[in-house]
Amino acid sequence: VLKNLKLIFVGILSGVVNGFFGAGAGLLLVPLMTYVGGLDSRKSHATTLACVTIMCACCSVVYFASNVIDYKLLLLCLIGSIIGALIGSKLLKDLKNSAIDLIFALALIGAGVCLFLFR
Repeated sequence: VLKNLKLIFVGILSGVVNGFFGAGAGLLLVPLMTYVGGLDSRKSHATTLACVTIMCACCSVVYFASNVIDYKLLLLCLIGSIIGALIGSKLLKDLKNSAIDLIFALALIGAGVCLFLFR
């Protein structure tokens, strides 16, 4: 029961982060699903992607209703995102958990550096 409550709290926290920043829930969910949920890296990433997809759909409804979406940028980004998602999901399926962890850690460091340098 306590583990389930922790996971519900993780979901609430990641939903707030995703709704507020428009991204970032995966950065919280992946390690928390690994440590709180007890999942290996591959299942943690895949489960996080499923959660984020649903969270993003919910947030998108609010953003569409609020008329704050740039449709030209949305279309252009979707073209690249679909290609990237297919490549990324194939890589996730084929890589070892240790490689997944290393790539994730490097991506987090890279994102942090970019936020710091280019804000």
